[in-house]
Amino acid sequence: MKYPRINIILVTSIFLLTLLGCNKEPNSLQDKPKQEEPTETKRPGAGLLFYGKAEYATDTSAVKNPSITGGFFQIIWSEIEKADGQYDWTAVDSWISPWKKAGKNVALRIMWSTSGYWPYDYYKHPTPQWVWAKGAKYAYHELSHTEIPLIWDPVYKRHAFRFLREASRKFGKDKTILFLDITPGAETNPYRFGTIDEKDPAFRDKYLKTTSSDGKVFSEQIWFATIREFIDSSKVSIKEIPLLVTLNTGNMPNGTSQMVANGDYCAGKGLYVGQNGLRGTTPVNNFEIWSHTTKVFYEMYAKSGGSVGTLMEVMQAAQLNNTSYLNVYPEDVRKGTKGNPEYDKIFEDALKFGAEVALKNK
Repeated sequence: MKYPRINIILVTSIFLLTLLGCNKEPNSLQDKPKQEEPTETKRPGAGLLFYGKAEYATDTSAVKNPSITGGFFQIIWSEIEKADGQYDWTAVDSWISPWKKAGKNVALRIMWSTSGYWPYDYYKHPTPQWVWAKGAKYAYHELSHTEIPLIWDPVYKRHAFRFLREASRKFGKDKTILFLDITPGAETNPYRFGTIDEKDPAFRDKYLKTTSSDGKVFSEQIWFATIREFIDSSKVSIKEIPLLVTLNTGNMPNGTSQMVANGDYCAGKGLYVGQNGLRGTTPVNNFEIWSHTTKVFYEMYAKSGGSVGTLMEVMQAAQLNNTSYLNVYPEDVRKGTKGNPEYDKIFEDALKFGAEVALKNK
């Protein structure tokens, strides 16, 4: 049978269009362009952190440890803003770069108040010198040569809050940043009692008599208001990075503890809460309660051993208190990382337990 030439062409065209998939309904799901998978790094909800403090900031031995979520680094204001309004983040960038390249995360802590007994010279003067030239006041601890800022000083606060805005500009779009610790003072205390008062008990009286630029001395009312002002200002300045406050008594040693009140205030505003002092014997406490409304951060009291307990005991204590992020001392992480000369499988197993079991608040 002979077919008209036009019919042969029509049939052939329909057949080819069918093969090419062009005869689908124009509004079908198949016609919609395939959406690309998002490439933006998501912040993990929990994890073990390598405490990159002081000389360990450049230690990359644990970057590939599968149990470690990322690194935790200290920001010293005086090292970043050495001149008024001029910021140099080179050192911090160099610390976090290897972790980011490995696909891991980073947490940061602004150290407003430090101790000159710590290893590096910059701990003696955490505040830029030009802030003092602007009129802010500080208490000077002669034995350790430490400049301890009066955090409530209005000149100090004005420039510190500006530095918070700079931190937001620098890190606000970076999804590899897990959180920023903005704790005012020394873990909400006016200064670091443990390393200063212990060796120089007379300093406390000197501190209490030191006046700020507006002529005020420390009082509980001033200090409580300052803590909340720092928290509120941080929330306004930094909107895209989760914020952390590490809690202590929040007062002078002989005063009434404000830990619970400050923790409630932070949790109520959506900040993470934490403490630098986890041991294997740490019981269930308010942090477990706060974990139901926010994330809980813990830092080990010190490297494992002695009164701190074994690393596994520390991990179990973290589990008990429903911890999300645990900052592990670098000596312990190094022991738990294959390839290091001090590697010990017991430490590796403890880190694995912490990463897979203990930190369940994902």
